[in-house]
This record gives sequence, C-alpha cells and structure tokens, in this order.
Amino acid sequence: MRRALVGLAAVVGSAAVISACQEKLTSPAECPGLCPGGPQTLFETVLSPLAGLDSSFHTYVAPGQGAALLVSSGLPVSEDRAVYRFISRQDSIAVRDTARAYTVDSVLITLNIVARDTLVGGLKVVLFHLPSGVDSTATFESVDPQLVDANLIDSIAVPDSLHAGQIQTILRGADVARVAIPPGTGGQLAVGLRMTAAAPTGIRVGSLAGGNGATFVSYLTVDVPDTGAVRNQFLSRATEFNTFVTQNRPLPDPTVLTVGGDSSSRSILRFELPPQLKDSATIVRATLELIPAHPLLGLPGDPAVMEAHAVLADLGAKSPLTADPQFIVTDTLPEGGTDTLRLEVTRVVRLWQASTDRPPAIFLLLAKASEAATFTRPAFGSTNPASPVGPPRILITYQLPFPFEIP
Repeated sequence: MRRALVGLAAVVGSAAVISACQEKLTSPAECPGLCPGGPQTLFETVLSPLAGLDSSFHTYVAPGQGAALLVSSGLPVSEDRAVYRFISRQDSIAVRDTARAYTVDSVLITLNIVARDTLVGGLKVVLFHLPSGVDSTATFESVDPQLVDANLIDSIAVPDSLHAGQIQTILRGADVARVAIPPGTGGQLAVGLRMTAAAPTGIRVGSLAGGNGATFVSYLTVDVPDTGAVRNQFLSRATEFNTFVTQNRPLPDPTVLTVGGDSSSRSILRFELPPQLKDSATIVRATLELIPAHPLLGLPGDPAVMEAHAVLADLGAKSPLTADPQFIVTDTLPEGGTDTLRLEVTRVVRLWQASTDRPPAIFLLLAKASEAATFTRPAFGSTNPASPVGPPRILITYQLPFPFEIP
C-alpha cells in the first residue's frame, strides 16, 4: 500500500512539472524585450554631387575608331561626311607564277548602312574620289570642298524599304575611269561620302572597327600572251582606314556634363554618403536623376544607349570602371527628349555602403557600340553655377534598424 502511494505521488509530481512547462500558445506573448517597439518607418534623403567635382572628359574614342561612321545632310545635331581608304591594289597579278599586267573591266563598291531614319524617303548616298593620302588629319574643311561633280564616282539610291544592310554600285566600261588608280601612286583608292534625302536626316555606315567597313572589288582581264586573255580574275580590297568629319564641331562646355558625341565624352559624378547611410541603414531604393540641359538631339528612330558604371578607383579621366553587369545601369536616350532621365542605381549605392574600397562615384558614358558612332550628344545639368539647369541627384529610400523595446 505504501509503495502505491509513493508511486502515485511521483506521477502527480511529474504531471505538475509538465504542466508548469507548457507554453500558452493561445495567449499574448509575455516577452517585452523581444517585441517590436512600433511600425517600421521608411526615410528618404537626397544626395547631390560634390560641388565642383562633377566633370566631363573627352576623346576616349576618336572619330572613325567607333563601330560606325556618320553621314548627314541638314540634320540639326551635326553635318557630317565619311571617308574610306582601301588597302593598296597592286599593279600586276600573278598568273602561272608570273606577274602580269591587267585591265580593269569593272569595279564593285559595297557599303553597309547600320542605321537610318526610316521615315525619311528619297535617300541617296553619293561617292566621290579623294586623294589617296587622306588620313586622320582630315577635317570637314579639307574634305567637303572635294565632294564635287569633277570627282563624282556614283550615287546610290537607297530603297525606302531598306532599314539596314548593304548597298552597292557597279562601274563598267568608261565609268571605271572614275576610280582609276594611276600606276606608281601607291595603288590606293580613297572615297568620300555625302548624302541627300527628301528631308534633313542622317545615316550611320559601317566601319573598320565595326567589322563591316566598305569593300572595293576590281574585276580584271589579264594579258597572257601565250594563251590569250584570261578573264574572271578579281582583286578584293577591304577598308584600311576610315573616319568621318563634322562641320562646326562644338567646343566642350564646362558648365554641363556631356556624354557621347563625336568626341566620345564621358562624365563623372562624385558623392559622399551621409553618416546615417554608412552604418546600419538598409538601402531600399536609389534613383539617379539627370536633367537634360537641352533636348536630346540625335537621329530619329536610332536612339543611343547610355550606361552608368560604378567606379573601381577614382583616378579622374582614367578611372577604371566595373565590368560587373550588377553595377552597370543602362537606359535608352530618346531623340528629342527633355524629361528628367532616371536610372535605378540601388546596387551601386549599396556597393558604396558595403565596401570602403569603392569610391562613391558614377561614370556616365555611351555603350561601346555607340561611342564615336552615333549622332546622340546628350548634355546634363551640373553643379557649375553657370549650368542652365539643375545638377544631378540621387533619391534614396532607406530603413533604419528596427527599434526593439527594452524590458
């Protein structure tokens, strides 16, 4: 009997312990030290570039070294002419291990249109024979006076249905003399391009750097005395040098931030993170705003792409830029646009917050395919007091650490 009472007491005591350790799952929590002290709050702040430390740099890519050449007629943004010089064509051709003279029966010149305004019809590309010595020192003033009827090679009518692609001209018979290369002059043909259309417009044509420069093919008759003439020979020559020249090139304007243009300008913006963002704030969103200093002029229907890069080290014009796509933001520049341009740079600002090795700076430039190869020449307001519009800024939305209550 005594053992039974002891066993019963043990069971009851055990049950009491179990009951004391049970959680009250349906009751309000009783842990004031772990409970939030109120609703979470979002804060906003504006970062302006450090005054006087936002600036533009120029001539990263020279005209002719980009992925396309510019040709225009009456286009408001610029007036341009293109130049090609082909690889030398030798005075003889080897037939049966013997160098033999030849006669040019016909020639084929092929160009590549990269982009055009498809709403403008009646487009013609006009080719002219230039001196073979034309080089990178060429200017609009030295080239344009030579694009006259006395040096005319041919004009190529571009179908209105052609948006981009090859156009060609073939010269036969007496017309071959228009591209004659006198013996002993180096064997090089150089041509200049201008254009006409039903309204002011422009085109972008292929280049050596773009891998789609012009080509010059000569079809020959070779004199072989022992067997008679040998036909169906040809010599193909690719572009050796190309460039484009612009009338009244604009001088760099220190009061604005310039991006692109035939001088392939780039701009840098330098900021400083405020203390509340350096420590433990959570960046929710960051938007870079750029105000155009004037309408974004370019070729209608052929917008350029601008990139905003995080900077690896602030070395001014030679600052190395990130190649990580996470920290590169892109946007299209609409021709004629005047609205504020907004770029989402949240990851870039978070990078500044997370790494003291990364300077809080942004580089603005056109995409590689557009530098020195597009009509687009945007300019944005700067911190310069003479800037015609306001400077850039970054709008930041952030959270501070959650305010937990103290028991």
